[in-house]
Amino acid sequence: MRRLRGPWGPPLALGGIGVGLLAVGLWNLNRELRMLDVKWGAVLALLQIAIPALVVIYGAYRLAGSSFNRAERWRVTLFGVAGLVLVGGGVYSTVLVRLAEARTVDEPQYVLAVTSGLGAAGGIALGSLSVTSDRDARQAERARDNFELLNSIIRHDILNSMMIIQSRAEFIEAETDDDRVREFADTILTQTAGVVDQVERTRAILQALRTSDPQLEPIDLAGVLERELDTLRTTYDGVVLDVDLPEEPLYVRADDLVDDVVGNVLANAVEHSDADEPRVSVSTGETADDAFALRADDDGDGEMTEVVELRIADDGPGVDDDLKDAIFRRNETGLHEDGTGSGFGLFFVDTMMEKYGGEVFVEDNDPGGAVFVFRFAAAAPDVDEETEEPSDIADVVEVPT
Repeated sequence: MRRLRGPWGPPLALGGIGVGLLAVGLWNLNRELRMLDVKWGAVLALLQIAIPALVVIYGAYRLAGSSFNRAERWRVTLFGVAGLVLVGGGVYSTVLVRLAEARTVDEPQYVLAVTSGLGAAGGIALGSLSVTSDRDARQAERARDNFELLNSIIRHDILNSMMIIQSRAEFIEAETDDDRVREFADTILTQTAGVVDQVERTRAILQALRTSDPQLEPIDLAGVLERELDTLRTTYDGVVLDVDLPEEPLYVRADDLVDDVVGNVLANAVEHSDADEPRVSVSTGETADDAFALRADDDGDGEMTEVVELRIADDGPGVDDDLKDAIFRRNETGLHEDGTGSGFGLFFVDTMMEKYGGEVFVEDNDPGGAVFVFRFAAAAPDVDEETEEPSDIADVVEVPT
């Protein structure tokens, strides 16, 4: 039994509309039964009126048992009334035109009752969807605010703890004469610095994911790759790297999180490999994808933008065709079903590439494995002839989303 809740005004108003339409249907049935020899036609006419009317009555019943507040209930009711007026009123206006033209209009009440019921039922459905969507949006906003508060508290506590550990390690390193103890203290300092850096980068990543209008600038992709490849060699023993990078800087439109974007895929290439010595190939170059070049056009003048392509290939198990798009969606567990990975990494990669005005996708590697293909919009920063350094201000580009 559905529990009914107040306020009762909106459900009663909708129920009254449904009952009124049903009464019109019964009146029309009685009238046609007396006038027509074919009785089944009158019954069908009743059903056409009664079914939308009963839907309206059921909608009123559901509204009375819903958790909607007074304002939300009245919104659903107004949507229902608006649907009735728009649809039924539209038909009624055609009847008035015919009457103004001195034409005969047979049984307008039948058509008006049917269309008004359909309009009211559709309006109730749209109103309920509108209220539910607003509620979901508010709930998501509250969840985001709670998450940000929790993240801020945790970040604050972690950073405070790391400061204490760092200060103690620095004291031990300065006071001890034991080389091994000094080595351990130095390791603690290195690891705590890494934790602090990761906490700050996590904050930057979350901020970037919330930002719809990122500030982009020319970033040397070749330099990013060199840094991330050095990290890969240090982190994973036995990895074999085949690298084909240009000697000159290769500027693309991005921000400082592009290191994490590239690093995520490089780490995945090693972690998902089942070989004793994982092999990762990295290459860059320009591509002639005219369609993407036009999409990446930053100033809308229709002129083609140069495209820089980055390919990261591995010798792992590869990616099935039906997963090539799914792995970039949130909540996917990655290439393995053993619980490794949360799915956030590739979701982050895809989201950031979209913010850069670029794209990322997966191809099959030959003879086995996967190739992650990045396409960046090339950047051409102004170069100071004396310092040979790109400008930090003049070439900042905003990518519309």
